[in-house]
Amino acid sequence: MGFPGGEFGRGVRAGRGEMPREQDRADRRFPAMDDIDHKDGGADGADQAHRLTADELAFLLRDPMLRAREAERAARSNRSRTERRAADPAYAERLRAGDRERQRRRRLRDSIGRPEPLEPAAIDLPDLTEAQAAARLTDHLERNPSAQAAQLRGRPDRIRLYAEAFVAYRILSAGGVRPTRGALAALLKSRFGRIVTPSQVQKLRDHVEGFGASGGPWAVAASHPSGPVRTRNAEKADTDNHAPRRSRP
Repeated sequence: MGFPGGEFGRGVRAGRGEMPREQDRADRRFPAMDDIDHKDGGADGADQAHRLTADELAFLLRDPMLRAREAERAARSNRSRTERRAADPAYAERLRAGDRERQRRRRLRDSIGRPEPLEPAAIDLPDLTEAQAAARLTDHLERNPSAQAAQLRGRPDRIRLYAEAFVAYRILSAGGVRPTRGALAALLKSRFGRIVTPSQVQKLRDHVEGFGASGGPWAVAASHPSGPVRTRNAEKADTDNHAPRRSRP
């Protein structure tokens, strides 16, 4: 009765001095597939990492005409949105509000793990009534030869709005903290009946701070308790463009 094949049989036959069978030689020349897979697993894993996904392949294999049509459709959509933004102020404001919200969320994500920023300090404003603030601004514009000042001199309604914003800013900054846009808009509405959009109240706050800087019509004569007031170019403030900006909170 012979011994079964396999390693045990080959070992016994080798001990007897027998030559290995042809099948044994074939087994050594052609190892099993699972052995090959086991040995080459690292290389296969590296290749797998560089393989394209089904979505990537579908994108690369798309019909060039289809891609051209999609690009043309996107261009038409952009043109339509631009034209509607120019013709519809309410639509433009909604787009700006959406952009601000996305920026707010991005800043919020970026701020995770960072220390809380210090509350921005408000600028010092002199103790003036609305009429006195308007008079100072008018006198400043009369002595200013710039084109921006000439444009603003012809807008008494704009000067009155700036004077109202001056009063609201001074009330809200009594504690030394820079007024938020929301608080400034709410006080303008409750005290003066002004309804302003977020972008408009941002411009108003920037203008008040620009005119209240050193050299401006609303600058405080004495130095600021925390140091000298930062100089701004108040001549650049006009009706449509932003006054020189300070960093936003």
